[in-house]
Amino acid sequence: MKMYMNSNYLNTLFVLTLTCLLSACGSETESTIETPMSEVELGIQVAVTNVVIDASSDFSQSITTLNTNIDTFCNAVDATNLSNLQSAWSDSFASWYKIMPFQFGPLLLTDDNAAISNYIDFYRNSTSSSRASNLADINSGLTTLIAGASITETSLSSALTKNVGLLVLETAIFSDLSGSEVPVDIVTEFTTTPKKCDTLQALGYELNDRATYIQSQWTTNYRDTGISYLSLFTNNELENYFSSFDIFGDGLGTPSSETLIISVQEFFDFIAGGEASKSADIFNDLTRYSSQPLWNALEASILTIENLLDQSSETELSLFAIMKNNGYEQDVETIQANIVTIKTAISDQHTVDFIAAAQALDGNFKTSVINGLNINKGLSFADGDG
Repeated sequence: MKMYMNSNYLNTLFVLTLTCLLSACGSETESTIETPMSEVELGIQVAVTNVVIDASSDFSQSITTLNTNIDTFCNAVDATNLSNLQSAWSDSFASWYKIMPFQFGPLLLTDDNAAISNYIDFYRNSTSSSRASNLADINSGLTTLIAGASITETSLSSALTKNVGLLVLETAIFSDLSGSEVPVDIVTEFTTTPKKCDTLQALGYELNDRATYIQSQWTTNYRDTGISYLSLFTNNELENYFSSFDIFGDGLGTPSSETLIISVQEFFDFIAGGEASKSADIFNDLTRYSSQPLWNALEASILTIENLLDQSSETELSLFAIMKNNGYEQDVETIQANIVTIKTAISDQHTVDFIAAAQALDGNFKTSVINGLNINKGLSFADGDG
């Protein structure tokens, strides 16, 4: 049975309803009506949930596996267990490069006055001169540490960023203290110098502590709010919990889309050795023992970013789909072509082609992605581009 209402009654009802909503029906509290998320906001939420959280979890698990291999090696020091340990380190390094493009939120929280990410990898945010000196000083630092007092798993809890992290651990397991990379020499030193294993376990403990902390911040409880960073970030609610003077910038009201895209753009600038990266030379500095771990890590990061842009296998609401809907089909095709180019360069281990493709993608994120997602057009980038 159909029911009808007088048109005058409907008009009156509409006015009363609107008045009630605007005044919160006489309440003195603010209205709790939520503004629906935009298409871009929903796309960012899907991308971050499916990709960034996976990268965070993968990194945490890889460090757990790395520590298992450290314990196995130290309980039975031999060439086979050393090889397994080195492989586990390479896997962890690749996992780190999956989460590294997302250098905001949990990765920027401080630990003893430095960003947590710097304790995992001191290289990314260092100056050119400090990168070189810190890498060169790792073995001498290990020598001093081993010659000193007894080492427990928490002995490095107050160490400087340059004395802990993946690159220090790399040196400890891929060479002996004199610099030899011959497996038998490395095994011999660990056998005759038990404190070097103590050092490995202390380094592993610090990595695990920070990897676990990062994951918990993303998924469980960000800065004691009782809410995950995932929820606060993707719902643009950080400013509701932190003031505009917050030292981490969480209360500035920066849209999640802007934070995410700029962070990925800065990662491309870093791997391309751009100005904002303080002229990082990853292919010279991070291939001290072998170039393969770095290429594997770069492949992991590019695949992660590609998944971030295109979640078509899981949802139609991908960032690429949104860009196409906004009229940027050609830009999407250009980005996809540049991704193919950089993946080919990685497969061929062609440094020049890789850097050129990374520079092109850096530019894509500064223009095409920003415009295609209708993100703030007045942005200024770290290398001076706006």
